[in-house]
Amino acid sequence: MSQKDYLDVEYTPEKRPLTAYPSKLAQYICKEFELQKGDEILEVGSGRSEFLEHFKNLGLRTYAIDSASSAEAYAKSKGAKFEKFEIGKSKGKSPFKRKKFDVIFSKSFIEHLVEPLEYFNWAYESLKPGGKFINLTPDWETNYKIFFDDITHVKPFSTVTLNQALELTNFKNIEVFRFRQLSSTWNSRSINLLATISAIFAHHRIKNKWLRWSRELMIGSIGTK
Repeated sequence: MSQKDYLDVEYTPEKRPLTAYPSKLAQYICKEFELQKGDEILEVGSGRSEFLEHFKNLGLRTYAIDSASSAEAYAKSKGAKFEKFEIGKSKGKSPFKRKKFDVIFSKSFIEHLVEPLEYFNWAYESLKPGGKFINLTPDWETNYKIFFDDITHVKPFSTVTLNQALELTNFKNIEVFRFRQLSSTWNSRSINLLATISAIFAHHRIKNKWLRWSRELMIGSIGTK
């Protein structure tokens, strides 16, 4: 019997139904970080390629890498070029014949790496001059009680350590910030304040989406080469 990969276990339609969130986040990232039509974007840890589908719809040229073989079918179905590739086991190799990218993006990826600085260095070398390195990862300070509910999580980040990682790997124009996965809070201070208050009353394994995502914050970051 072949071993299941993480997509087979954690990203089934039953556990992770498709939602409108990837479309909203892709639009937010393009606007917030001034991504341009025609930019070549590589998603690392592409999974079901839900974000790449919408980056492509917004005019970006999309590429995907993932260590899971099952990710290839998802990427190709969304119009992205794919190569199976595992950070840390590449032995100096790079996917896509050492192609350089305008943007390297990952969401919920760097917390799975034993040696994240190796990935940050690799990303720096894989970007074009002026290229943008964008990451979203769980905020340890608001997720520490549930962080290891995912057996593949190995490296927690705070805003301080994520900023250090970017500085140590020579990125410039660094921004690190806390981020709620509630699109209604992105452009409204009053709704964000309401979420902040709601978080006080949210149990760490609560199922209600508003309360859960009010409490469980992400850390967002961008650095340029």
